[in-house]
Amino acid sequence: MVPPKRKASHQHPDVMEHDEAFQDLLKEDYKGKKIHDPINTAEDKWHLLPAFLKVKGLVKQHLDSFNYFVDVDLKKIIKANELVLSDVDPEFYVKYLDIRVGHKSTSAPNTKQVILPPHECRLRDLTYSAPIYIDVEYTRGRKVIIQKDLEIGRMPIMLRSNKCILDGIDEQQMARFDECPIDPGGYFVVNGTEKVILVQEQLSKNRIIVEADEKKGIVQASVTSSTHERKSKTYVITKNDKIYLKHNSISEDIPIVIILKAAGITSDLEILQLICGSNPQYQDLFVANFEEAAKLEVFTQQQALNYVGKRVKTVRRAGAPKLSQLQEGIEAVATTIIAHLTVSGLQFREKALYISTMARRVLMTMDDPSMVDDRDYVGNKRLELAGQLMSLLFEDLFKKFNSDFKANIDKILKKPSRTSEFDALLSINIHSNNITTGMNRAISTGNWSLKRFKMERAGVTHVLSRLSYISALGMMTRIASQFEKSRKVSGPRALQPSQFGMLCTSDTPEGEACGLVKNLALMTHITTDDEELPVRKLCHVLGCEDILGVDSSTLHNFQQNSLQTSVI
Repeated sequence: MVPPKRKASHQHPDVMEHDEAFQDLLKEDYKGKKIHDPINTAEDKWHLLPAFLKVKGLVKQHLDSFNYFVDVDLKKIIKANELVLSDVDPEFYVKYLDIRVGHKSTSAPNTKQVILPPHECRLRDLTYSAPIYIDVEYTRGRKVIIQKDLEIGRMPIMLRSNKCILDGIDEQQMARFDECPIDPGGYFVVNGTEKVILVQEQLSKNRIIVEADEKKGIVQASVTSSTHERKSKTYVITKNDKIYLKHNSISEDIPIVIILKAAGITSDLEILQLICGSNPQYQDLFVANFEEAAKLEVFTQQQALNYVGKRVKTVRRAGAPKLSQLQEGIEAVATTIIAHLTVSGLQFREKALYISTMARRVLMTMDDPSMVDDRDYVGNKRLELAGQLMSLLFEDLFKKFNSDFKANIDKILKKPSRTSEFDALLSINIHSNNITTGMNRAISTGNWSLKRFKMERAGVTHVLSRLSYISALGMMTRIASQFEKSRKVSGPRALQPSQFGMLCTSDTPEGEACGLVKNLALMTHITTDDEELPVRKLCHVLGCEDILGVDSSTLHNFQQNSLQTSVI
């Protein structure tokens, strides 16, 4: 018996309507062109422009970065600082489970809980903001309690972002809120004033930059490591024609061979091949570094870790256990040096390869001074948008909030004569105002003063220029350089060929800010990615991931065998 044919599955009416509309669009002509026709003339491209502006908009970079911050970055910051412990009571802890902006865990999807519409905040000199909710797990006596939807402050909300009530509404609803439908958004309303966080131009994080000072005869490769746990800078520098590793948390410069031995590469032959390859000129330049390690009698990984651990500047909190020299050395190599590469199970192979790459770049520049990096090249720059700057600000305020919270807990737990059981949530409520005032103050004054990240910047925010629609758009796409305006240097001010298509070639102020304040080209799109490719991903891309699993002894034996074979 032949089974009957199955009927087509019933589609939702909205889906069918959408499909029919799409089919109509395919049949429909627009300015004499069908949707699948080639776009090969300038006139056709001009017809596409209104559609691009409707879909993308001109301030999409600000909105995307803020959305990434509230949806992704906040959770990463909470994860990195999730535990608050007490020095007084070892049984006590507070653990942050989740964080949300603008809606409770119990509220309906797409809820946008803001205090007032933006226009009313402008008129009443208020801040357009939404509450920040966290879920916590903590101990009260011997019980473990989970508390949801605890408010720890209020976050200023960017207009037209996904937490704003203007997101995704039509022109009629916009009119009810007294808003202009063509206003691009991308700014904040703080104390009734419209404030824009200008795009900040910075040298790349987590990327090797090689510089040289010909007068002093110094070559250095530096990398600024940036993670949610820490921010630090590592240098590989030359001194008396020898190469050293330099870091702020280590009291003196460490010879490059010793740091590589500490990272597990104990074979001198392997160090030579990793850094110099088969180039005899590089080998001649580098060979003096082995002599220094031999003079200091550092031959094994343990000796190298002890050498590094002895020179670590230790600043530990009260009550923390004291570490031995070996443990200090392991911690420095694992977490402090090249901090953006994570180490699991004391496998330092990735860090050793990264340090070797930095040393090789230094050797290449010593041999050929033209190998220095151009700091003004756009590929060596990154643009910090509103989301990244807000992320740094929130992280600093949240860490301060946690330290104040912990100090308050220890103070109460020290009192032996407590009449009632201690509840940590009372302390959280005391400090919740600090985050709100900290964020409002930074955006309203434009001063990003973050002591934890050694960041002191003024003029980060400006009042939105409303002289005309074009002036408002110009301010939204403006890029502020960190270079001092008073210095009479032409390099950073020059128009670089690498800026073509990304930065506006004509719009820059006259006078001392000429070339330092730039503007994005109107159709530039900025991606939001907080990480560079680590060594593991890079090796995967290059198809040489096997090198990460090869240990020093295997490689050494292979080299010895290959040498014997070549002699025979």
